[in-house]
This record gives sequence, C-alpha cells and structure tokens, in this order.
Amino acid sequence: MTISSGAAVFQYGTQVTCISDSSAIADSAFNAGTVTALVQSDLCPLGDAVLDITMAVAPVAGSSIHLYRRDMNIDGVNDATVPDANFKNVYVGSFPLDLVTTQQYIPLTNIPLVVNQEFYLENDSGQSTTGTTVLKVTPKTYNAKA
Repeated sequence: MTISSGAAVFQYGTQVTCISDSSAIADSAFNAGTVTALVQSDLCPLGDAVLDITMAVAPVAGSSIHLYRRDMNIDGVNDATVPDANFKNVYVGSFPLDLVTTQQYIPLTNIPLVVNQEFYLENDSGQSTTGTTVLKVTPKTYNAKA
C-alpha cells in the first residue's frame, strides 16, 4: 500500500518510563513504586503504552492490569487525586494478561494524553506481581506525509 503525499500519518515522540516498580503489586492494589510524570512540550493527544510485567503465579483467565491517569497541574499547581481503591481517577485502558509466570510485554495503543500526567496500575489479576513492573509511554500525534 502506498500512502499519498499529504496524508495524515503518526509522528512519534520520545518514549518515557512512567512507572518502574520493583516491589510486588498485590492483587486489587495499585503500584506504590517510582512514578515519573509524563510532561509534554509538543502536546501530543495520544500515546502508545507498553507494560513489562511478570506474575508470581499464573493469573486467572480473563484478568487484567488496569491503567489510570492522574492529571497534574490542572488548576495552577494543583493536581488530581492519586488513584486508590476508593477513587480510581481517569480510566485509560486495560492490559489483558496471559496465563503465564514468564515476563510479558503488553501493548495498549492510542491512549489519551494531556499536557502533564502520571500513570498508575491497578492489579486485577487475582495474583501478585514479581520482579520489576515497568510502564513506558510513547506520545504520538498526526503529521502530513511528505
């Protein structure tokens, strides 16, 4: 397939490691490790996320890790609430888990982005994670093909 000149195509920004959590994330809990804000200067409306995760025990069939966004500096320097069991904040999507205990890399494409945000993971797998759980996000926008 040939893409015509002037057609809208994706242009990708620099991938950012938003979560790197070396502690186990218990079932029904949120990550508690290092969270790095994704602050955009180019204001990309979308992003592609990749979750790098290992489960201690094979998860239950159909289980997932849910992704939530916390918007930062939404009123001056005031931020949205950190997601927790009582208020999960902005739901972004879910990473479906394979029934394995080996390392998994799971994509979640076209997630909505704002100027400044943090991401949080909720473990809904029925099992704890093991090793370091990593979430990377690559901002993207549309541009015209030359």
